[in-house]
Amino acid sequence: MKHHPKFSASRIRYINTSGFTLLELGLVLGIIAVLVAILLPKGFDALRHARIQQVAKTVETAKTAIVNYLSLPGGNGNLPRTEGLNIPVIGAALSGATSETLGPAARLDAVLLSTGMLEKPISIRMGSQVRVSSGEGDELIWDQDEHAFKMDPDGTPRRDWSKVTRLEARTVHGVVPRTAQGANFRLNGKQELPLNAIVAYMVIPDCPAKDAFELATLLNGTQLAPVEGLFSDMGVVVYDTPVNGVTDVYIYLTTL
Repeated sequence: MKHHPKFSASRIRYINTSGFTLLELGLVLGIIAVLVAILLPKGFDALRHARIQQVAKTVETAKTAIVNYLSLPGGNGNLPRTEGLNIPVIGAALSGATSETLGPAARLDAVLLSTGMLEKPISIRMGSQVRVSSGEGDELIWDQDEHAFKMDPDGTPRRDWSKVTRLEARTVHGVVPRTAQGANFRLNGKQELPLNAIVAYMVIPDCPAKDAFELATLLNGTQLAPVEGLFSDMGVVVYDTPVNGVTDVYIYLTTL
């Protein structure tokens, strides 16, 4: 007959007290929750800061690319408009397209990329922006010899870059900067751009309001910094009052 060892009272007490009690588990979970509450916002802030610094660097890269483009041999010393009226195009079908159709399809960074002034496409994401155009059919092609956009074969553009961070150029007109969609800026907080000049700018569509505010604070400086949650109407970064937590941001590059 086998004899089973008897458990002593001390052995039984050891087994009963070897695990965590509910109180101990609660304390551990509470400490973890406190650490998450402290560290998670700091992590989000660090990511936002990194995005804003990336935008600032891209703005400087774009400015340099524009300067280099304007000095190209055989160039006309000007920037092609890619929004609004007078977008340069060649081809019968393309020439008959409206500015509402041409504007979403044309962009200044395509010009700078095709001429080698930008090494790679702009890849900024500050929210829900996509990285490629929507729609169907062929993209517009920049022809530097003709100083115009074209399609091969000739046709009406059906591509749309409006949800992508991009560079644009258009004629200045006298609209309040926050609603001008890049067509006007008050760089010193008071004086607006000269009418009928060509202004180049970066567009960040559907930018989170917090990112837009911190970007404007950095690039505009404290004197022209906007009020958080409202519009930005002065400096190199302008945008309208955010709706549903987002707004389209326009960043000044140069005027010709």
